[in-house]
Amino acid sequence: MNFFSIFKNKLSKTSNILSFNILEILKNKKIDDITLEELESVLISSDISLDVVNKLIESIKKIKISNDDGIKTVLEVLAQNIENILLPKEHILINDKNDEKKILIFVGVNGSGKTTTIGKIANKILSNKKILIAACDTFRAAAVEQLENWAKKNNNGFIAGKNNQDPASVAFEATEKFGKEDYDFLLIDTAGRLSNNTNLINQLIKLKNVISKVNSTIKVETVLVLDGTNGSNMIKQVEIFGKELNVSSLIITKLDGTAKGGALISIANKFEIPISYVGLGETVEDLVNFNSQSFARSILNLEEKK
Repeated sequence: MNFFSIFKNKLSKTSNILSFNILEILKNKKIDDITLEELESVLISSDISLDVVNKLIESIKKIKISNDDGIKTVLEVLAQNIENILLPKEHILINDKNDEKKILIFVGVNGSGKTTTIGKIANKILSNKKILIAACDTFRAAAVEQLENWAKKNNNGFIAGKNNQDPASVAFEATEKFGKEDYDFLLIDTAGRLSNNTNLINQLIKLKNVISKVNSTIKVETVLVLDGTNGSNMIKQVEIFGKELNVSSLIITKLDGTAKGGALISIANKFEIPISYVGLGETVEDLVNFNSQSFARSILNLEEKK
């Protein structure tokens, strides 16, 4: 099942707030200034930033709309403009068909879905690739246990430290093991909460520096995992983590239809960081490669383009 089919399936089980409200506004109405103001309010309430909303409204103003196909035309124009914003941000995080070895550091606040996402990604990598998973969130025993269960399930290598051990020292051990035992991928889970944001970021910077010193020849990427239900708060998280950690990719989880999803559009418009995966549910199959067209059309409840 592709991205579009999965997303549409999830939306059918919940309420697609954005498309429903747009349809209510446009139904039996002319596209005049009052209607556009109402439409603007709906887009803003869906966690789409004001600068993006202004672009979308301007795009609607430029089109000629007949009474017969007004609603469909507006939705198609919105979908196309949203796709245009998102398209440059599509990114393949893991291409396991080539021989490139890679270390991925997963960061994000507690509850964003880092640990589960790591397990799902490991499950998707081809079986002929050798994967090592490192539990560097030494402050939460439950996270370590969950990650170990994923590693066993996927037949991956696994390494963890002691409770409250310095996460950077665990990363050091994992990176050495990665090199000595010829792994293809090292997936590193990290803590999401320390006493404040500064301490957390400093800890992650230290961890990343340690990895680079142990193995300077392997590509290291920092992946920020965001909880899609957090709405516009995701933007602040991208600012905090992205500024100091050189985040190379985003994963947005929990976009299962209850999330409005507009903040993802705002993030793509504001930041140069690409988006690799979105999580649409609890199963492994619900973590899918991000596709701009499918996302744009799905949130507006439009059919897939043939």
